[in-house]
Amino acid sequence: MSANWKRWVWLGGSLLLFAVLLWNEYRTMLPVPIGDHYFLTRTQIWLGAIGTLAVYSFLVKDNAVYQGFEHAFMGAALGLGIAVTLRDVLVSKWWVPMWNGVKMLFSNGPSAEAVSGALLLVPAVIGLLWYFQFSKRYNWLSRIPLCIGLGVGAGMGFKNIFNTLLPQITSTFKPLWVGEYIRRDATNAERVAASVENLIFVVGTISVISYFFFAFGKRRYGIRAPAKLGRWYLMLSLGAFFGNTFMTRLTALIGKFDFLFSEWLRVTGS
Repeated sequence: MSANWKRWVWLGGSLLLFAVLLWNEYRTMLPVPIGDHYFLTRTQIWLGAIGTLAVYSFLVKDNAVYQGFEHAFMGAALGLGIAVTLRDVLVSKWWVPMWNGVKMLFSNGPSAEAVSGALLLVPAVIGLLWYFQFSKRYNWLSRIPLCIGLGVGAGMGFKNIFNTLLPQITSTFKPLWVGEYIRRDATNAERVAASVENLIFVVGTISVISYFFFAFGKRRYGIRAPAKLGRWYLMLSLGAFFGNTFMTRLTALIGKFDFLFSEWLRVTGS
């Protein structure tokens, strides 16, 4: 008997909520002109609101509604990724310049643009070798694009790391007294403030490096004291990173609530 009462309560609450939403939708439709564009926009907003509430329902417990929208999101993301790859990569960056280059090569003769476009056949052949992994006899051919991809990725990664770390290393060399390194019309108070900022930066850099410097034991006072200070620097920076991450997530949550109340329910600004 109690189970039936629970079902009736859920059904009645759902019908009441649906009626309230329909009345709110009718209320918001009155002051605006109605057209096909309006209904399309409101349908998109309703889908976004239902999807948002379905995802937030996971906060109560894992349920079928959340799982359904999760699978729908994953399917839509996968389909969108395939469509974007076909349109923006395979078609626009490979097929169109390759086909134009081949046509120009046979119609107008060799030229830089024609040869560069026709040479796009080479990466296509290399990429097709990847599908030989489905063959037991010629499986070794699929290792060629794999090795090329790993080599190119390692080279690009090393270049990016070098271009990222070198400016950071050079920027750590800061003068402890700025002197004339800032504006010539700077006051002594501004120079002192900039010098203190550089001092904090240099001390923090050296102390954090000392904390991760394992060549010498940390029993010596010359290593133990900077390492302890470096630990405090790390704790402060990690706390700041955590606070920044929390504020970013909170901003996203506020944006979703603003979408639900202002665009979907039109409680504010209606």
